[in-house]
Amino acid sequence: MIVEVIYNNITAEMLEIIRKIRRKALASEIIFYKGKKNVIIADNMKIWEESDKSKDPLEEIYDAKIIELVKQMGKLPSVY
Repeated sequence: MIVEVIYNNITAEMLEIIRKIRRKALASEIIFYKGKKNVIIADNMKIWEESDKSKDPLEEIYDAKIIELVKQMGKLPSVY
């Protein structure tokens, strides 16, 4: 799984999320981009945005991983 970190200013909250992703070995690569807002994307799914505090980023990564595995099995349309 490739995780993209798009940032304007890297915050302590973003660093903590990235540490958790690295500790649990959820990503094969973490790529950093300079952008207009702070967002974390995993396999083309937005898992975290600075303005959205309701989502747990690790749960969103697990969801992205499950969707990718189901796609590989051929049971889910490629719309996701």
